[in-house]
This record gives sequence, C-alpha cells and structure tokens, in this order.
Amino acid sequence: MREYSLDGLMSSDSALAVPGADGAQAGQPLDETSADLALRATRYLRTRFRERVTIGDLSEHLAYSPSHLTRVFTSAVGTSPMDYLAAWRLHEAKQLLITHRLGVAETCHEVGYTSVGTFSRRFLRDVGTPPGALRRIADRVAERTQPPVSLLVPAAGRIRIRLDIPDKMRRTLGPAPYQWVGTFPRPVPSGLPMSGTLRRHIDEVEVPVVPGAPWILATIFPDGADVHEQLAPTSPLVARLRVSEEPVPGPVTLPVRAALPWDPAVLVALAAMVV
Repeated sequence: MREYSLDGLMSSDSALAVPGADGAQAGQPLDETSADLALRATRYLRTRFRERVTIGDLSEHLAYSPSHLTRVFTSAVGTSPMDYLAAWRLHEAKQLLITHRLGVAETCHEVGYTSVGTFSRRFLRDVGTPPGALRRIADRVAERTQPPVSLLVPAAGRIRIRLDIPDKMRRTLGPAPYQWVGTFPRPVPSGLPMSGTLRRHIDEVEVPVVPGAPWILATIFPDGADVHEQLAPTSPLVARLRVSEEPVPGPVTLPVRAALPWDPAVLVALAAMVV
C-alpha cells in the first residue's frame, strides 16, 4: 500500500513506481522531476479552484516556463494543467450538488465560474448529465442497486479486459463490487465512454475496439458503495491502459491501483447511464 503524507499527497519516492500517461502502455515509471511537479501542481490547482488561475500563475509558482510545465504535466497526468483545473471544478460542483444540495447557479459561482450557461454546458459534456438533474439521479441511485449495463457500438473487433487487483485491495471491496470498464479518446474519465460495461463482481469483460478511443479506463467501487462514491468518487480504485486499435488475441490485463492525488477526477457520472 502506498503511503500518503498528512496533506493527502503522495511522496515523490512512492509515486515513482506508477507510470505516467505517456508510459501507461509500456509500464514506464515517472521520473522524480515529473512526479514532484505533478504533486506540487496538483496541490496548487486543487486549493485554488475557486480563483481565476492562469497557466502563468501556476508556472510562476512552480518556477517553470509555461511550455515546459504544460509538457511535463500533460505527459505525467494525461491532460493539461488548465484542463485538470476545469475538471476539478466540476468534481467539486458534483460534491456541492449531491452533498450540500445547492442550486445550479450557486454551485456555478462556488466553483469559480461566472456564467451559468458555460458551467451547465461543460457539466453536461464532461459529466454526462445536466447539473440540475444530478441531484435527482443521486436520489434514485440511493434507492436501488445498479443493474449490469453495457454501452456497445458497432466495431470491427473486440478486446477482452482482465483487471489485476492486489489481494489486499480486493479484500476491501466486499463480495460484489462495481466494475466499470470503458473506452475513451484520452486517458481521462471525462464524458461518456465510447463503449463500456458495468458489472457486479470482478470479471473479465469484452468491449468493442472503437477507432479514436484507444484508452481503456476502469473504476472500481466497493460493494455497498454509497451515492457519493458512485457519482462523485474522491478516492476510487482506477486503471488505465492505451491499447492498439487492432484486435488483440487473448485478454489484456489492467493493473488496478488507488487513485493518485494528481489523477484527473472521475467526472463522468457512470450511474447516470442506468437510472
């Protein structure tokens, strides 16, 4: 199990064994400089999401040029610093809508947006449902167990996915955890997947190989996960791997790990697909 410091951020040393987005296919670990930058940038962005932060502000704080910062951060995290900030704002918005039951306009301003229209459009695009509907979805999710579902599209080939979950981690999930696996254009769980499937229990699954969606992303929730864990997870188990768009014989293994502090938020409200 990886160790976290008191501020919730992983030390650079323990983060080095985790591959960055560019190395996710080959298993190449982050170098120390990239890990340190991702940690410090993450801390800055997550604590200032209500402010009008620019790439210039972040680069000045970290003492990197904007171009170098963007290149290293994107390579490590899978998205640019400003896209990461936008995603974190929407993650915080989900928390406010579900937990504090704020209205859309109030939530919009609480997370740093000035235009309700812009906020609502980006929320719908990245979360998969309008902000005003999320609270109603949360109420329905709280009332019932999610059934299995598949989001399938016509495709020339399919790929079998096997999740590799360490035994110690598996024991915390209970007898029937939720297993989401989907294909995405980027290594970021934002917007509805191009194809995907939800299962109870940890099983091999088969998804279509979709052109333009080479990233296989997985999110695991424990048996008995509450509505917040399903719609706005703060510390999920995740996996990601870039695969060839050509059919692959045999199952592909996805190593599952705890989400890192710099991992992009799981924005897509997966449970909204089935309620």
